[in-house]
Amino acid sequence: MNPASTLRLRRLTGFFAACWALLAIGLSVSVLVSPRSELALPVNCSFVAGVAVVHWASPEAHRAGVSRGDRMLRIDGMPTMHVIRAGTSFLRPGVPNDYEFRKRSGRVLNVSLTPTPADTTQRTSAVLLHLGLLAVSALYLLMGAIVWWNKSERAEGWAFHLFCCSVSVLAATAIRIDLIPWSASRVLANFPLLGATAFHFFTSYPIEPDWIVRHRRIQVVPYGVALLIALAVLSEEALGIPPEWVAGLALCYGAGLGLVSIMVLARQRRPAREAGLGDRADFMLLASVVSFLPALLVLIAEYFISTPLPGYVAILWLAFFPVAVGYGMLRKQLFEFRLLARSSAAYGATSLAITGVFALLITFADVAVELVGLNVRSVQVAFLFLAIIAFDPLRRRLQRLVDGIFDRDRARYRVVVREISEAMVSMLSLREIGDRILVALTDTMGVERAMVLLFDESDRVLRPMAWRGDWDDDGIRTEIPAEHSIWKHLWMRREELSRVDFDDEPDPENREACWDVFDTLEIELLVPILFGVDLLGVIAVGRKLSGERLVLEDRQLMRTLANQSSIAIENAKAFDEIAKLNETLEARVEERTRELRDTQDQLMQSEKLKSMGQMVAGVAHELNNPIGFIHANMQLLDEYIQKLVEGQRTETDTERIREAIGKLISRSREGTERVKQIVQNLRTFSRMDQAELQDANLHEEIDRTIGFMEPRLKGGVEVVREYGTLPTVRCYAGQLNQVFLNLLMNACDALGSEGKITIRTRQGGIGVRLEFHDDGPGIPLDVQSRLFDPFFTTKPVGQGTGLGL
Repeated sequence: MNPASTLRLRRLTGFFAACWALLAIGLSVSVLVSPRSELALPVNCSFVAGVAVVHWASPEAHRAGVSRGDRMLRIDGMPTMHVIRAGTSFLRPGVPNDYEFRKRSGRVLNVSLTPTPADTTQRTSAVLLHLGLLAVSALYLLMGAIVWWNKSERAEGWAFHLFCCSVSVLAATAIRIDLIPWSASRVLANFPLLGATAFHFFTSYPIEPDWIVRHRRIQVVPYGVALLIALAVLSEEALGIPPEWVAGLALCYGAGLGLVSIMVLARQRRPAREAGLGDRADFMLLASVVSFLPALLVLIAEYFISTPLPGYVAILWLAFFPVAVGYGMLRKQLFEFRLLARSSAAYGATSLAITGVFALLITFADVAVELVGLNVRSVQVAFLFLAIIAFDPLRRRLQRLVDGIFDRDRARYRVVVREISEAMVSMLSLREIGDRILVALTDTMGVERAMVLLFDESDRVLRPMAWRGDWDDDGIRTEIPAEHSIWKHLWMRREELSRVDFDDEPDPENREACWDVFDTLEIELLVPILFGVDLLGVIAVGRKLSGERLVLEDRQLMRTLANQSSIAIENAKAFDEIAKLNETLEARVEERTRELRDTQDQLMQSEKLKSMGQMVAGVAHELNNPIGFIHANMQLLDEYIQKLVEGQRTETDTERIREAIGKLISRSREGTERVKQIVQNLRTFSRMDQAELQDANLHEEIDRTIGFMEPRLKGGVEVVREYGTLPTVRCYAGQLNQVFLNLLMNACDALGSEGKITIRTRQGGIGVRLEFHDDGPGIPLDVQSRLFDPFFTTKPVGQGTGLGL
């Protein structure tokens, strides 16, 4: 399947999944706002696991022996699920129905119960639970849509959206199945889909297992099985299948696939760490174990063990999962949740200990008052108040000490930033600036290695200027050219970049090239040094010696270092430029004057004469053929006219002579039309009278230019046209013709006396693509980076101006 078909399939299935979830939410809201029936069953049951477990009974049912946790097996002799699917229309006011229950002890209870008014079942707790489940359903649908919108081109965004829609349907339909239309069938049919979407998502994010990459159809198999189970659910009555079997199969398949998905995620932690996605794998696994797994276990437990508490209450706990996972998918850099949890727990425990010591001291003072024998209550209260005032300064001092300990990294960072700001004001040496940055990174942040790369404008590369730590020769010799993708990302995004920031890069070659920089240098972060719109350099930062990740405070310090160093670097470069200008001012003025004079000579001699000569040669060649043809016809016409006059004088038959003269005149007229067309083509080519935008046929423009180049192509140069289907293009056709002419002239210069020029055209995604290719020697690597520099040319003076491209 090609990418376009895949994208259409994802959009179609994602749209239907969202509609499926919206339908479930709409039906659930309609029942909550206005119940469809005035009568309801005398018991409320949980049907999430496919069996009816009682969690509320009317007074009449309670007196008859029905209690919470009982299973409702039959109503009027029919299986409960079959009756529920048909709705509550069979209920009649005051008319009892026969119910069969199985007690938790295994005993079967048969009772006759009358229906209950629907409004009596709308208890406050039930309404609040209904609203909570609707909120969870809407949250899943919203988070799935947000991630899909931002990750529409990624398979994991689509898988997450499908998973969220299936959970949304379950949450919206789980409560009040007896009132919501078609809810029983939808819940049972949705369980296998929930398992299939969970397997799809957990095997797509944060990393795909190798066996999925090799056999991608494995992800489709669970959907096929889920479809078969859903069909069995919808046709169980017609096929005569016991409803308990189908319900058990639907639950076990969905929950089992969910558990398998979590186990697959746990096994993928090591490959994820090797791919630099360990944080995302840990974050995803934590969210699954904390939120998704408990809900699955509760639903499984309700199926095998009847519990008084409705199983769909566990669905409320699922609200944590989409928020956490959606955050992890959308954020390029996750927060360090381990460090946050560890520091928060330690800080909380320490603060609690201080508060406990303070309370112990107050209690000791209170006991001491009683031991002294002061029984007057007012005196005891006054002494206790004085004790609180006396011990409170000690408590505050201890708390400030703890706050200072936990905030010492920030305090140290603030000191470092202040020292750097003060020191860099007077720095005018690039080496000194680089060393100052590296000291701050290695000593303050504790990174094992760091490097400062500055942009060399002459070679247009980022080149190491200063480094600290254990670097090998390959790392020190690393250069990042301006054409490299990572250079463009640093300049355009203007923020620090890590390896995971390029996971979503659509071009695999660019993605591998960016990953290769991080892997070669063995670094964690690249921080751009920006001054205005210019990229002055990059700070490459390795791992911390402690093994911890670079957290928000570290990134803030590096951004501050980059901002301060950019000013210092620009000042140092400006100082060096001024010094050099003062030393070589006269020489530079003379050199620039000579360069301008040479450029002027080239423009006046080479460009004008060469272009004019090329055009004159082409036009002369094109005009010579029809004019020579007309000249020959005129000679023949003169002879035929003499014969016509002679024939008229002698009164002989001159009909054939007249026909010949007519043909000569007609052919001569064709020649003049050809001359007229050539002149018109010349005007069209130059566009002297059409300087505005206009619609042009590029194939005709290229052919017209090739016609003018025919004298240069008369030798061994072959032009191969590989034209595709192009629409008309709105452009400045005259300027495009000059571009085509320059490209063909350069190709002829490169080929010499023989060779082949291939011209390819095709329509792209947002425009058209024209390719001019020749089999000449090519452009040397040392001048490729200067192709678009004005006035740069490798041709001798008089043969090129450096303005063609």
